[in-house]
Amino acid sequence: MEKLTIIASAVLLSLGINSSAIAKDGTYVASEVGRNGSIKVQVVIKDSKIASVKVLDWSETHPVADQTKTELIPEIVKYQTTNVNNISGATLSSFAIKGAVNKCLKEAGLDVKNFSKAAPKPAMHNETITENVDVVIVGGGGAGLSAAVTAGKAGKKVVLVEKNGFVGGNTSVSGGCFNVANVHQENITMTEGQKKIVEGILAEKVLNPLHEELLNKVKKQWEEYKASGSDKLFDSPELHALQTWKSGDKKANLELVYTLTQNVRPMMEELAAMGVNWNGKANQFVGALWPRTQRATNFKSGVGYVDTFLEYIKAKKLPVQIITATAANDLIIKDGRVAGVLAKNKNGTRYVLNAKDGVLLATGGFSANVKMRNEYDELWNKKLGQSTPSTNLPSATGDGITLAKKAGAGLTQMGWIQLFPAGDPTTGATSFKLGENSCIYVNKDGKRYVNESERRDVLAKANLAQPGGVFYVISSAKRALVDKDGRNAYGVKVEDILNSGKSFKADTLEELAKKAGINGKNLVATVKKWNEFCENGTGDEMGRPTCMDDHRLNEGGPYYATLMTPSVHHTMGGVKINTKAQVLNDAGNVIPGLYAAGEVTGGVHGTNRVGCNAVPDALVFGHIAAKTMAGK
Repeated sequence: MEKLTIIASAVLLSLGINSSAIAKDGTYVASEVGRNGSIKVQVVIKDSKIASVKVLDWSETHPVADQTKTELIPEIVKYQTTNVNNISGATLSSFAIKGAVNKCLKEAGLDVKNFSKAAPKPAMHNETITENVDVVIVGGGGAGLSAAVTAGKAGKKVVLVEKNGFVGGNTSVSGGCFNVANVHQENITMTEGQKKIVEGILAEKVLNPLHEELLNKVKKQWEEYKASGSDKLFDSPELHALQTWKSGDKKANLELVYTLTQNVRPMMEELAAMGVNWNGKANQFVGALWPRTQRATNFKSGVGYVDTFLEYIKAKKLPVQIITATAANDLIIKDGRVAGVLAKNKNGTRYVLNAKDGVLLATGGFSANVKMRNEYDELWNKKLGQSTPSTNLPSATGDGITLAKKAGAGLTQMGWIQLFPAGDPTTGATSFKLGENSCIYVNKDGKRYVNESERRDVLAKANLAQPGGVFYVISSAKRALVDKDGRNAYGVKVEDILNSGKSFKADTLEELAKKAGINGKNLVATVKKWNEFCENGTGDEMGRPTCMDDHRLNEGGPYYATLMTPSVHHTMGGVKINTKAQVLNDAGNVIPGLYAAGEVTGGVHGTNRVGCNAVPDALVFGHIAAKTMAGK
């Protein structure tokens, strides 16, 4: 058949007829695998040309992959080629769309080579734009957007620059979980194991005046709780602070920790006023340590916070200008004060952004900077190389830390880098989960080996110690957080997850074990023991203090087993700040005009970040920074 095709093409050419002349106009559909699953693309061919390209279905991450629709696809049509630049941060999505278009071209009878010429390079500009505003924000993730809304509501004129072509940062690819004490915990019964945890915290030796103050407050709260006769979960912002501090080996700045835990509930209420619908049920996510984790019902993952802020800015017509694809190159310093930012757009346009009230660095951490993380790493033996996947966007390269250092900022706790215990073995992403990542873990031998409600660093080390550094998260399909459209908690289609070959589904545990390559006899015995613990509430073989509803496996199949491995997730160290989000130098003095919030900062988490404290950290300190700049 191939020889005949070649001969036919040669005959057509000898007659002066291009093979594309026999192409069939029409509508063609093809699929290719992207980052989160299959991307279905529709291509309309007219007069042997690409008339239109449209994505019909995908599970790619919003807003990260959205530029493939707004920029990459229009260029394919405009230049009649699939040889266009990939979208930074959405490389796999870009390749998938181009691959699907090529499939459609072939099906239409067109020669793909005729659609592979390089697209023209974008025109470069040589202009400088000067903006005089009140507040300049560098970074458009959760911290930056929280600050932009707060400053805008205070009547401040704001410019936000973001080096990616979209706003959202790592907040947009996070799980979006949000720790808050004393909210939606009414239906959670306090277990004996949890009581022992509280008693253990209260018995600890006092280390500083604030520690003593928090202990005294919790002791009083605890006595009042016991006297009330309640069997519901005990919690408070002070307990949240003590658990957070202890989880980071008491290396964090306790004042920053307490500032966070005192302000998460007001932040939650403010988000509700902007349109976030909280689901009314607290849970305990992986590494969260206590059932105080909240999630929303009107969005999936952390992208919901991003959309909420953007929609609010638009609806309220706040004086906030957002400039994307623009990297901050330097800080403007006048008379010892940070007075603005120098930035450059990818098209060559330069910006001089003068800030009357201050500059906020909200650029995130350095998890995607392999050189930087191995330079500072103190926890993982300098082995966080290229082969170690990351949950982060490729843009998380520590830019804000570099800018702050040039302005004389002090750095703190840079050596403490967190691995997320349960990431995709190939990409590092957390979006492939089925069920909670705090469900039971088993190795290939079908046995549990760790208390899955432990600290994230404890879990990561235990998971890496398993054969091949991989393990399985076992969940029930009934508890897998799959919606009516067949998508998981991140919006990824379960069908695509199963087709990836890294997750398995079966009606029985024996069948599940066979599909996944797990010791079936041991898996059945392991789940039986787990179900007994969930029924009795005590006696877990790994020492878990409680079995939350979403972790139960006693309702029968189908079951899921998802292959996971730890991936670089969060850099706890960064720029020194105080409780007003002002940046400090090494001597502890405020650098006038400079603020920082979110993962670019250090001191909030210590050696280990509590799961679901990151989004609150970013949003709360972004809000605080803007209030400080606004003089409130």
